[in-house]
Amino acid sequence: MVAMDKRLRFSFVIPAYNEEEYIERTLETILGLAYPKESHEVIVVENGSTDQTLERARAFEAQHVKVIHTDGKGTAHAKNIGANNLHPESDWVIFLDADTTLESGFLVELERFLSSSGESFSVGTTSVLPISGTRTARWWFALHNLGHRLSKSSYSIKIVRRSLFPAVRFDETLTMGEDLHVIAQARVHGEFFFMPTKTVATSTRRFEKVGWWKMAFLWLFVALLPTRLKRRFVYDVVR
Repeated sequence: MVAMDKRLRFSFVIPAYNEEEYIERTLETILGLAYPKESHEVIVVENGSTDQTLERARAFEAQHVKVIHTDGKGTAHAKNIGANNLHPESDWVIFLDADTTLESGFLVELERFLSSSGESFSVGTTSVLPISGTRTARWWFALHNLGHRLSKSSYSIKIVRRSLFPAVRFDETLTMGEDLHVIAQARVHGEFFFMPTKTVATSTRRFEKVGWWKMAFLWLFVALLPTRLKRRFVYDVVR
């Protein structure tokens, strides 16, 4: 167990491209976490947006919130930039989608989970709820949560041991499946974990625009492709 005076330190990395509709709410929920501010940091990597994402994110800059502007070379590049700027004393890195919100007890719950059983873990994720809360969304998210738990994959949130960076990197030649690539790298160094929780929720915009069945098929199809073929796959950003 971790002593009470030695809290785990977390770093959030949030890649953000044209997220003016969501970024403020996401950052508000992180700032509202019931966890010592000196024990977590937030790195927003604004990825060449054409809307007000950069300006809205910069309004939150403070001692433990940093906003980095990049030239829009893709999500994997943005995540690598975030990983390059981690606090050296962080224990875990939380890669969070810009449309994903957290309840106030999230870090307390995560710390408890990792402190009690996390010595062998190197990477993992949590269950995720739909922000919309419709019956269809809840059913699909329950199915996806089960799929991520069984397949050792993630959606909207991924948690990686900080000591694995910079050896672990996101493949910047991939537009989809870069998370699977990092999870595979991290699992060489430890076990995958799945934390059931009701404190993480995300937008259903991708499913609603593309279609629930089609989105599930795309993820399964890309997950099964070898890396050389994944590089030929182009993922259309949904905003």
